[in-house]
Amino acid sequence: MKIEDEREIRLNLRHQDIANIAVTTRQTLTSIFNELVRNGIINYNRRKILVRKPEELL
Repeated sequence: MKIEDEREIRLNLRHQDIANIAVTTRQTLTSIFNELVRNGIINYNRRKILVRKPEELL
């Protein structure tokens, strides 16, 4: 995969805020994020999400 395919999403949202938007629980969201990290699809921290493999999210 080319580095240009990566997408950075800057957020000022907590996990609970994102969970509310996605209509799920914070615990479920954290589990999903952690699975995506393990699979190399995303990296994230408090301020941004780096989508490393956007095609995997389709």
